[in-house]
Amino acid sequence: MMGVRVNTFNENNLGEPDQDANSALTELDKGLRSAKVGEQCEAIVRFPKLFEKYPFPILINASLLKLADVFRMGNNFLRLCVLRVCQQSEKHLDKISNVDEFVRRIYTVIHSNDPIARAVTIRIFGAVAAIIPERQQIQHCIRSSLDSHDSVEVEAAIYGAVQFAAQSKTFAISMCNKVSDMIQRQSTPANMKLQLIPILQYMHHDTNTSAMVRSLCIELLPGYPAVEFVLVTLNALTKLAEATLVDIPSQVNLLLNYLKSDPRWEIKLRALQHLYELAKPGAHLWPPGAIDEIINFALNTDQKKILSPSLRVLQVLVESPKMCYEHRSSGSKLRELCYNHCYSPEPKIGAQAIQILSHILCYCYKENIPTEGEEEITAALETLILLLTFMKTKHSVHLKTVLKCAVQLCEAKDQFCEIFVELLGTRLDNVDGDNTLTICETLGAIGSLRPETLVPLIDTIINILTALNEIREPTQLQTQTKTMLCTLMFQTLCGHKWNEDTFDIVMKVVGNNNMWANYCIARAAMRYGHHKVAHHIFLGLTEQVSSEHFHFWLICLKELSKAECELYSEDSETLITRLDSAVIHYNKAIAALKAASTPQHNLAFQAEYMKIRTDYLHCLLQLIYSCNILCIVPPPAIAATLVQNTRDEYQRHGYITNQLRKCAKDFKNCGDMHWKLYQTTFDADPATLEIIQILQQTCVLLEKCVESLCVSGTKLKDEYIEFGSKQTKLESQQLVKACENALKIAQSVSEENNSTITHSQVEVLKKIIEILINASLPIPRYFFQILQSTSVKLAISPQPRVLGEFISVQAGSQLAVKVEGVIQHGMKPGLFRKIDEVIINVTSQLQTNPKNKDSLDPKLLEQVSILTQTVTPHKDFFTAQFLLAFPRGGQYLLSVEASVIDEETNIWKTGPKSTLTVKVPEETKLAPITVPGMANNANVILMPEDSLFVRPQQKKTI
Repeated sequence: MMGVRVNTFNENNLGEPDQDANSALTELDKGLRSAKVGEQCEAIVRFPKLFEKYPFPILINASLLKLADVFRMGNNFLRLCVLRVCQQSEKHLDKISNVDEFVRRIYTVIHSNDPIARAVTIRIFGAVAAIIPERQQIQHCIRSSLDSHDSVEVEAAIYGAVQFAAQSKTFAISMCNKVSDMIQRQSTPANMKLQLIPILQYMHHDTNTSAMVRSLCIELLPGYPAVEFVLVTLNALTKLAEATLVDIPSQVNLLLNYLKSDPRWEIKLRALQHLYELAKPGAHLWPPGAIDEIINFALNTDQKKILSPSLRVLQVLVESPKMCYEHRSSGSKLRELCYNHCYSPEPKIGAQAIQILSHILCYCYKENIPTEGEEEITAALETLILLLTFMKTKHSVHLKTVLKCAVQLCEAKDQFCEIFVELLGTRLDNVDGDNTLTICETLGAIGSLRPETLVPLIDTIINILTALNEIREPTQLQTQTKTMLCTLMFQTLCGHKWNEDTFDIVMKVVGNNNMWANYCIARAAMRYGHHKVAHHIFLGLTEQVSSEHFHFWLICLKELSKAECELYSEDSETLITRLDSAVIHYNKAIAALKAASTPQHNLAFQAEYMKIRTDYLHCLLQLIYSCNILCIVPPPAIAATLVQNTRDEYQRHGYITNQLRKCAKDFKNCGDMHWKLYQTTFDADPATLEIIQILQQTCVLLEKCVESLCVSGTKLKDEYIEFGSKQTKLESQQLVKACENALKIAQSVSEENNSTITHSQVEVLKKIIEILINASLPIPRYFFQILQSTSVKLAISPQPRVLGEFISVQAGSQLAVKVEGVIQHGMKPGLFRKIDEVIINVTSQLQTNPKNKDSLDPKLLEQVSILTQTVTPHKDFFTAQFLLAFPRGGQYLLSVEASVIDEETNIWKTGPKSTLTVKVPEETKLAPITVPGMANNANVILMPEDSLFVRPQQKKTI
């Protein structure tokens, strides 16, 4: 029977989710102390996961000190494991506070008689070179090990020299002569010279040193003409030129010389690779004539493996405005090169040529520069698209490349949209699965720019959906195709009415689909405002899930879509009835969302978004009720007296004036809630943020409309509203159109402002409400999908010994609060925006005590101490320290809150927020006591030492 080894460590990410850092570290410490080497190794290799889960300095410092002890006492295999941990935890190394102690424990092994142990020690010093770059004793050990007779130790010393040279300027300069002598020495083996040359690429800290290193490498090139030596030397020279920038012209000339004169293909390809790297800083750094030499080289070569890298270099160079401007005319050499190869039978070369031409054309359109050859470029692009879709062999990568060029041209000039939609529509039903999805995505991208161009494709989309719907067991690719085609239909019909045939087609597709595909279709329908379609789909999905949370989530979406359907219902219902029904369904959706929330997925954004929408509909409903007051409630008899006392002419109308002003305040509060929601959605995509911003501006519009009727001196101005000042996304275009129409009507009423509230003005308000609620609300993508995930995790010290208790601070002393934080990312960090700085706010406020509540001055309770510090994260870690003073005894509530600043200096209220309770003992007041036998003219105070001090009373003098 085969034996089974029992794992003593938890596999679930170092334990249960509620396991704290101390428990996880204790568990691994037991493994380190085990007598079995296997358990020790198993514990060591789990430390990188521990660092990722709890990346705080206290834990990392303690863990690495323990690993240093294992390195000092263990065998070579355990030392190799510790080395791997240090190499994998590079971004956490600077959190070690006891660097000297860590180095001391590791350094003891350097005196071992075992060359393997010494080699591993040097390698671990190289792995942690970022935190000990200037340690002279370690640098001396590396220099000494370079002269060792053991090849393993010498290779380790070379690795350490490379790492230290990258971090330390003094070490790089001091090693220059040493490395130069070893390379030129005849006794140094050739393979060791190949390892020594990469050290030279880091000797760019000093001008003289970099010049000396460059001359040394250039002298090595003719002396060592072997392929390996030339490749390594050219790589070192290129890296050196990238760091200094001043050597880029000479390095470009050197690489061009090898490209033209050296017959070996490996060197030609590597020279082109290095030219590609040097092209990234910009074409303005290249010497005159160098770009023309590459173009001439590409014109005169017929080798595909050389032509493609050459075009790749030119692709990077053409990103420079200087290159685009110089080659804007159709007679330039670059255009001639691209024209020669844009019809190439090799798809990769043709795609590269088209990319260069389309980039030049887009630059000219954006800068309003007259250009030539537009027809030739678009014809070549169309031909290449047709060629790639007709080819039997799949070239999906190159097809995506040329379709991106088509989308870029459509963004630069709207006239291209119809051309490419017509072209892609002819190939939509004649291509294989992968290409169909790619073409659908391209049509969606063009449709988001000009959705009306997709209208002629409706019949084609319906025919394809009908054909796919007849397949009884569709494949996954066919299911994805149906989903994409339905999304295209939603884009096309955005802002249009659905006819019954189109609606039936979508319902038939849903009936012959799997549940997940139906959910994706309903989600896309809600994103583009087709809530009737989404509601019918969600009706059949609520009972098709296995989880209770998913069930309530689908009920929430069903009620949400039903609420939006009620708003622009075609039935003959009154405005109040539609709003009232929508509010009821929104409340049901919010209740279902609470049941769908879990600790791991709290759905905070979704809940807040629907709550604000419900409050907004409540405000609209209240505004309609307030408008009806003009007909129902007449002004009071004392209206004239109120006008004289308040000097407010609008009080002449009575109750409606105050109600309208209250509605204006409600709309203002609703707009503020939209702004707060905007500030908390750091990870949201741009379309989601745009929708929230438009909804906020809608509240501002209604606020100003109402104030123009009931507040003197208020007129509606264009600067109040910002939603029409920029090109909006397709999802929010209907909202913007409705707001613009409402703004035009409101401005016409605002011009007639004469300190009276008339029936015509009230009817205009109702008309504005009707226009706004008839615009379909797009549900933002962030409501369903989080493409970028960023969270801030805080650790605050000191902490109470028992959770929930208070921290005691002596009276008259101060409390030092240390806040450490870690920024955690999801799968796509920095997709939309990145964290540049973190703001830490610490607030302390005196709390009331129920026992002596009346004795405290209310002004003391209103005093709040706020300390703010802005820190810059280093490798996703930041720390801040505060010194808090407490002016009087009592119980204080400390609140620590984090906010982030992105690269565009926008502030986001991302949180988190933590609270602590601090208790400061109050100063005890000692009451006087009477001691028998003492005179009556003395006050006796009993001190804690039980000693009596007599203080005679002072006699009053008259």
